[in-house]
Amino acid sequence: MWIKGWVPYEETYRIPLVLRWPARFAGGRTTDGLVSSHDLAHTYVDVGSAQALPYADGRSLLPLCTDPGRRDWRDQLLCAYYGGEFLYTQRIAITRRFKYVFNGFDFDEFYDLEKDPEEMQNAVDDPLYRADVDDMRARLYEMMTQFGDPYGDPSPNMSPVQRDGNPPNRYCSPRYLPRGKRRA
Repeated sequence: MWIKGWVPYEETYRIPLVLRWPARFAGGRTTDGLVSSHDLAHTYVDVGSAQALPYADGRSLLPLCTDPGRRDWRDQLLCAYYGGEFLYTQRIAITRRFKYVFNGFDFDEFYDLEKDPEEMQNAVDDPLYRADVDDMRARLYEMMTQFGDPYGDPSPNMSPVQRDGNPPNRYCSPRYLPRGKRRA
């Protein structure tokens, strides 16, 4: 989800999605698959048998609707806030269990959504979660690079201005996001 707002909590980002198509899939089923509003456009194109969209920012929800328990679905999401009316940069990596929030001009946040579903205890500096925070930071960089985000690494998805080898710094942030390292 993009430009959803600067409040990074579950009540803002994890909202229900209800789909109905009796001729295609049975009703009354649920899934814990991570979906994005970007998936809707890809789903509409799939339903209409139209040419696939050139952007890799989402995927059709039809496979998940026909098999809600599938295990080959994505296990992470990127959410971005570009400032809107505020000069405030924020990126969020979400998995089923964890959420990492990069706040460009403030302290970062990390939540264990199983143990702290209300997101009341920021564990970004908790030594018990050091490896998990590191993993989520690495995931965030991977997704930002994949989608051509200005805070990600230069990639073919970015404009030529950003491929000059200089680190992207869209809003002159006073610091860069720590890189992190994926868990083995």
